[in-house]
Amino acid sequence: MRGLLAQRGYELELVPFGLDGNDFSEAERFERLRSGEWDVLATTLDGFARQGDPAIGAITALVDESAGADKLVAAPGIATINDLRGKRVAYSEGSVGEFFLYYALSLAGLGPGDVTLVARPTVAEAVAAYTSGEADAVSAWEPDVLAAEEQGAQVLIASDKLRAILDVLVTSRQSIESRPAAVQAFHEAWFEALKLMIDSPADAEQAIIEWGNTDWSLIAAPGDLTASLESLAQATLGANQIAFRSPDVLVSRIAQAQDVWRRAGQSVPEADLAQLIDGRFVAASAQDPGLFSTQPPANSSFLLTSRIDLPQLSQQEQQQTEAVVQLPIEKIDFEPDSLRLTEQAQRDLIEQVLPVLRSSTLYLKIEGSSAWPGPEGRFTAEEIRAFARDRATSVATFLSQQGINPNRFIIGTLEPKYPNSINEAELAQDRIVRFTLVTLPGR
Repeated sequence: MRGLLAQRGYELELVPFGLDGNDFSEAERFERLRSGEWDVLATTLDGFARQGDPAIGAITALVDESAGADKLVAAPGIATINDLRGKRVAYSEGSVGEFFLYYALSLAGLGPGDVTLVARPTVAEAVAAYTSGEADAVSAWEPDVLAAEEQGAQVLIASDKLRAILDVLVTSRQSIESRPAAVQAFHEAWFEALKLMIDSPADAEQAIIEWGNTDWSLIAAPGDLTASLESLAQATLGANQIAFRSPDVLVSRIAQAQDVWRRAGQSVPEADLAQLIDGRFVAASAQDPGLFSTQPPANSSFLLTSRIDLPQLSQQEQQQTEAVVQLPIEKIDFEPDSLRLTEQAQRDLIEQVLPVLRSSTLYLKIEGSSAWPGPEGRFTAEEIRAFARDRATSVATFLSQQGINPNRFIIGTLEPKYPNSINEAELAQDRIVRFTLVTLPGR
């Protein structure tokens, strides 16, 4: 990267965190970016969303998605994220593991107040809190989290199925405004280095080894680079071009991350989120065909700019699925004497169900329930069950119209709690649709 930027007339000074005394808190990193002391910061979208200040800078490129390394694991007997209510959960304070925990809890309608938080300074100490019995679950990443799994912890959710963590490049506002040519040169060098890593991994690996600091990079022998990228879905220049061409997706992800932080009791400033994104440098880089990789990355499953196509499950596979989390939304209203969703129901689905479907590779079980008005004999069980299934199917149809692959839906029904009731309050309790994210065994 340094040589590629030098070819464009600029010098590169790297600040590898955790090496040579480069220990900076997240707040310190963003302050150096705000001041212009640093030009570019490699960080996470959720970390930048928490700052939420356009004066700091803007996201100018996407790096990768965590695709399996980050995990939320729990003791046997804790089967779903919902089961974490009242449990002790360890995490590394201020790390991406903290955000992954809050994000996972939010899917179940839970917040930090619904669990006992066990904060530790490092990920190793967070895992140790679990293995020593001080916590019932831990949000951590490989390789540290493997110690908990070796002691029997079960994976509730991992980032291969829930793409909550997106690594990005944030460029200083001062650099964008005062040195745009240098910023453009950096991005072109970045994408040329990425092309080398994807198209000629052996050459890229050798360059990293020759740089030294193998204890820090963990790239010391042939094959190490490819192995390290297996749990990272890299964002190619093509993926970046798509993402910044339609930045609404990125704006939505920032808003979603900020909502998670606010639910966790964190203060997030109000800002025009569109000002946190600047796609001009990606767009200019994409004018050079030579910067596009010609081969797929080691992990080609980058989801943000992709339609998630999963195979349809057989009846047997549907019966074998395991619940990951039951979503808190249940009240789905329909127009009177109709299977047409109300406008409020449509908004609720768009805001509460679509985001997780678009950032995960999980299936969605949709179970409809219908009220069973009395007196006895007015309706048969088969008629009520058919109407309940129609309600679930109507919801699935709406989600499909929003671009979700219908193969991801498992349609089912729930038996009403109050059959043949003439009490409207009881009947209202049976007019629900239950949403459960599920996966095949082996998560």
